[in-house]
Amino acid sequence: MDAPASENSNDRHIDARALRFAMIFPVLLCLGLVGGGLLVAGRLPAGAVLPTGGGVLPLPAFLAVAVAVTLGLGAGIGFFGARTTLPRNLRRILLGTAMALQLASTTVFSAALLGQSGLGGAAPVRLDGYVVMMGCGLAAAMGVVLALTFKPDEQWTGADDEALAELLEIEADPTVANDRLVYAIHPRSSVVIMILLAGILPGGVLTVVSPWLLLALALAAGLVVALLSATVHVDRQRLVVKLAGVVPVIAMACTDVEAAVSLDIKARDYGGWGLRKHSGSESFLAFSGAAVVLRDVRGRVVLGAPNLDTADDLAAILNRRAGKRPGQH
Repeated sequence: MDAPASENSNDRHIDARALRFAMIFPVLLCLGLVGGGLLVAGRLPAGAVLPTGGGVLPLPAFLAVAVAVTLGLGAGIGFFGARTTLPRNLRRILLGTAMALQLASTTVFSAALLGQSGLGGAAPVRLDGYVVMMGCGLAAAMGVVLALTFKPDEQWTGADDEALAELLEIEADPTVANDRLVYAIHPRSSVVIMILLAGILPGGVLTVVSPWLLLALALAAGLVVALLSATVHVDRQRLVVKLAGVVPVIAMACTDVEAAVSLDIKARDYGGWGLRKHSGSESFLAFSGAAVVLRDVRGRVVLGAPNLDTADDLAAILNRRAGKRPGQH
């Protein structure tokens, strides 16, 4: 019994969302860097010189060094920023530093590839100074933004335990005369930033091929965020989910609801993120966490919520209105 208890204690020392961001984001940067390197490979038949100088390395070796440095700076420093045992402000600084350094690393290695390939008719140089200045400036800015906006909280706290206890004690409130609730669901800020940067940064590198690639990738990233966002509207008669707050994708009458319960769920257990419809089941989830699982005359419907309190409110409204015709209280 001692070993499992120790393992659970260690798990609580890691902020899972911050750790996922710290591990996945540098991997995406490295994929973009390798992709850009392959695009200019034809102009570097002998290989490339590292930004620090030295002899010419074959392109695969150059890219391997670039990936190792970027992953080491991003994931290595970011891992410590995900540890909840460290002071809050230190975690902010560590994650901001990891963001700035991994972006700067990607910029410097990209500048070496672009400078030595001589794209655009410029004379080949070891390092493209304009790319370094613009990219490192963006890297520093993004590091500061992340350090200021990151909320270093544990993923599960005592407040969540209280919310779960309240979930088990939900009862109808007969004093409610006009049930109505509207809220928005969207991916967590770290996921939104990751999606946007995964589109914009590779697009910035690919502008040497065509400026339209940056626009196309930026629009694609924005579309992905929109497809993972929705608004939920419920009143005494109907429940409607609108994709990106505009297109209705799930709609039902409250009289068709048989029961509803708010839960803390994992998105993969219900088909994944975004809109899912399969075999009588429908779901819209932007992340793992608070959600309402309800049963109606057609099957099962699962809707995400910003937090368990909102999920509790939605479940309570649906349970109060379940099976009641207009005019009933």
